[in-house]
Amino acid sequence: MTTFSKSTKVLTLAALAALTLSTQAGAAPLQNSSIAPQKLAAQASALNTGTATKVFNTFQAMLKKSGQLPQAFTYLSEHIDEVSPYQASLMVLFLENGIKKELPVIEKKFYPESIQAAIGKVYKIGDSLTNVLNRTKDNKLKALLKEANASGYKLETAEGMFFPVVSYKALQPFTKGINADIRAYVDIMTVESEKAKLKDAALRIGYQELVNRALAAERFVKQYPNSNRTAQIKNLFAEYKTLTFFGSNNTPLFEYENKKMQANAKIGYTNVLKWNDPASSEYLTLLKKFMDVVADHDYKLTSEVEKFRKNV
Repeated sequence: MTTFSKSTKVLTLAALAALTLSTQAGAAPLQNSSIAPQKLAAQASALNTGTATKVFNTFQAMLKKSGQLPQAFTYLSEHIDEVSPYQASLMVLFLENGIKKELPVIEKKFYPESIQAAIGKVYKIGDSLTNVLNRTKDNKLKALLKEANASGYKLETAEGMFFPVVSYKALQPFTKGINADIRAYVDIMTVESEKAKLKDAALRIGYQELVNRALAAERFVKQYPNSNRTAQIKNLFAEYKTLTFFGSNNTPLFEYENKKMQANAKIGYTNVLKWNDPASSEYLTLLKKFMDVVADHDYKLTSEVEKFRKNV
């Protein structure tokens, strides 16, 4: 079975920084969002009786214990309506942090050859944890997949290995009553986790989607400059800017051999700039300038083009 190569090249722009565990009770304030009057009344009643504080504290204590993620998901589902939007937002972020913290623990459970072989025996391209769970007859694997699924993870594969990653889709059921910035953050990260932009150092998404994801990150940073998750989205935006102007190691923006721009990139970027007003976005304005320079050089990587994108 193929193992991960330590020499595999990755983007130099701190790709994992976007997943920094930064949420604390005293962190930057969360943004406000509109909540239905009926729900606000119920939350006010809970606050008056001290229920909200009890729920909030119980949830935090639960996440401090290892192996409690399935219980935390159940508890949050049952009690999120009893707290304020601010508390609910923090609880969702605490859960996100808990999922990330426990990831190395559950990753180790996927490492054994027996588990990898059992997954490989029934796995089909694009399978989810549930797909594999329903197909396998291996009881040990079933137990592991049930635990991973209930703990907020999804199945991913790369270089012949199967492993769990954070599933932001698992947080979606809790976003209805939380503050607007954290709801937007979960939406952005759900797109990221449902379809990774890179795999084996190669670009997995189209160039138009790449630009659209960059724009979503740019809008978040502009709209929520003081959000608890602005730093993470800034890092994500920086990753997309790097991919926009440089590509990835196995999908460079300009071919290594002939220095020509990827045909799909040329088409994708041109269409995006045609359908959107570049002046509406600093990122699009920069992309427009870049494409003008590239067009002047017959869509080839010249010293002038290189100088421009390095200054970017």
